[in-house]
Amino acid sequence: MLKGVLLVGAILAVAAAPAFADPSCGNPPMAPAVPSGSDIAGKAPDDAHKIVLDTLHSVKAYQGSLGMFRSCLMAQSNAAKAAKAEADAKADKAKADAATQQLADLQKMYDRSVDTETQVVTDYSNLHVAYCKMGANLTGCVAAPAH
Repeated sequence: MLKGVLLVGAILAVAAAPAFADPSCGNPPMAPAVPSGSDIAGKAPDDAHKIVLDTLHSVKAYQGSLGMFRSCLMAQSNAAKAAKAEADAKADKAKADAATQQLADLQKMYDRSVDTETQVVTDYSNLHVAYCKMGANLTGCVAAPAH
């Protein structure tokens, strides 16, 4: 399950960066706050499991909300590429330069979202590892193979 979350995180990788927000796509989805291992230290296993599970649901919801935001960025990117091609064909340097800048800005937004999502997934993974280190036979943890 954790590998699936990590894989989804690596593939979808997206994030929230209000400084790069674009009015036509809206603000990027807000990344959830992910507790650290120290936040569950000393808690009863059932309480820690609830925190881990609630966090997993928040991470998955966040990743799901990134789909619409990314689709919007991709549509804008495709439109900017078409505008650049048209401007290049007409030798309109100003429009071509504007389209090139828009493409660069969209790429920055996308990259920032990838970085943020990657951090969220990494933080969740660290939380899950901390939970699994709390003891044997915990729900959602796989026992290490015997050597």
